[in-house]
Amino acid sequence: MSYAANVPSMKLLNFSIGQVQTVQIGTDTVRTAHVKAPVPEPWLITEDGASGDQRAVHPDKIYAYARTGYRHWGEYLKVDTSAWADGFFGENLTFDIMDEDELRVGDVFSIGNDVRLVVAGPRNVCVKLAWRLNQPPTFQKVFAQSHHTGVYLGVLNPGRIRPGETARRIEHDPTMPTIAEVATYIAGHATPALDPLRRLLAHPHLSPVIRHILSAKVDAAERAASAAEGRWSGWRPFVVERIAQEAHEIRSIYLRPADGKRICRPKPGQFVSVRMAGKGGEAIRRTWSLSAYAHDPETYRLTIRRQTGPGSRWMHRCQIGDSVSLRAPAGNFVIDAGGFRPVALVAAGIGITPLLAMLQAHLARGPTGIPIYLVYGARTPADQAFRDVLDGLAAVHPTLHITYAYSQSREPGCLFGRITADLLREILADLHVMLGDRRIAQPWFESETYICGPGDFCRDLKSELVARGANADHIFYELFDSAPVQCTELESADILFSRSKVRCRWNSEDDLSVLELAENAGVRVPSECRAGSCLSCRSRIIEGDMTSTMGDGSALLCIGRPKSPVLVLDC
Repeated sequence: MSYAANVPSMKLLNFSIGQVQTVQIGTDTVRTAHVKAPVPEPWLITEDGASGDQRAVHPDKIYAYARTGYRHWGEYLKVDTSAWADGFFGENLTFDIMDEDELRVGDVFSIGNDVRLVVAGPRNVCVKLAWRLNQPPTFQKVFAQSHHTGVYLGVLNPGRIRPGETARRIEHDPTMPTIAEVATYIAGHATPALDPLRRLLAHPHLSPVIRHILSAKVDAAERAASAAEGRWSGWRPFVVERIAQEAHEIRSIYLRPADGKRICRPKPGQFVSVRMAGKGGEAIRRTWSLSAYAHDPETYRLTIRRQTGPGSRWMHRCQIGDSVSLRAPAGNFVIDAGGFRPVALVAAGIGITPLLAMLQAHLARGPTGIPIYLVYGARTPADQAFRDVLDGLAAVHPTLHITYAYSQSREPGCLFGRITADLLREILADLHVMLGDRRIAQPWFESETYICGPGDFCRDLKSELVARGANADHIFYELFDSAPVQCTELESADILFSRSKVRCRWNSEDDLSVLELAENAGVRVPSECRAGSCLSCRSRIIEGDMTSTMGDGSALLCIGRPKSPVLVLDC
């Protein structure tokens, strides 16, 4: 711990309080004390926060913001800040400046003769701020990553404060993360590093809300630290160890590594690329989601619906002992295993496969108080996989809520019809989280929503949810739509990878995809399945044409060849 009396001080400008009231956000009513206004002296800080202030659900004592933040958002939103009185951002204390790249959790400030306040964490932004600023729900992410979030303060010593008094930092630990860094831990979908998380959680004055959020991320950080064990490069032989019929035309294939060595732990929701030998010896490549999650897996499970493609036909004809080759698990459609928001999983048909792995990973976190909702649609019960497994999980996990919907069958206790945004909104009407023994109600649109099913279903449902007030940044889906591949009659082509400033010559006799050509030239392009399914190598075409265009000015590099003598790509 170092004492830092010589750091820039902050001048107190105003003191604001608010009362709990009901406000209209979109079509929903929300109880909040976010609307605050300045009050005349005396300004008193009690052990419970700003005297006269109310809080609807929030346990933190004081929220502080700075005029520098007002100026930042005025410029960003092109708004005349004279319309924003102090307290507009919901703060109790308004200061002149606040440097969130320099402030750290645990910093102690003195104000006046008696008051001592401790920095407890950054603001965890919610939809109420977006509403207050007349911004869409996606503004929450912008605010959280802005370095202008403001801070929660804990009360070490109460007393009276006066306008114009300075807040002087009297204690400071430079090894603690900054406010901006902690805001990134909270808002980011990526898993934070383990060591700073542990330092934060060990701090006695960490905000209860921030502690709740970051505690949920520790398990994910520990999983991430061990995820590299057993990982491999290229293709690895696996053997079919077990086959299980899950439903009408749906079977699970359990694959064990042929070398008997350890396999890596996949992130819940990831897929594997599979290579099989066709009848004529030709290679068949497909990608399938992993439909099970385990901390230390010994096999990978693929759950596949019978279709007309050669990969699906192979899997529905294979027998125990048959061989395939797999690439290591990949893909970014993964649940935030350290998330703090309620989770909604929406599956249509065989889309249950990655969502079941997500569900198992979420429940493996233990009693977090974070509910999870599964909405699973199919034509009939005979078309639905894992019904017994899901019912068994619901019987022992009170935070799991399952809704089954059938489009062609009426069943007791199940919904008849297709999954819609209005149905999902109705199911999420009771959304909440538990903070210890305290139940905190949440608007339906505050969930993290993961959708898997046919492409049109995923796109349309997300659009409908956003139109009804959901935050697009909290809705995730992945399309396994392959681009139609055309033929090329070119013998050669000149290719420029514009951002990398690399030029290459493509020759048909080499039979290289554009991705393979890029890799040989040292151009880094994201890629996962290498079979035209995951879309991770999708790149914008600046000039020319390719055989694997997506119809929107982009193309898939892993399965594409040039279709014009000159090709310029944005990578």
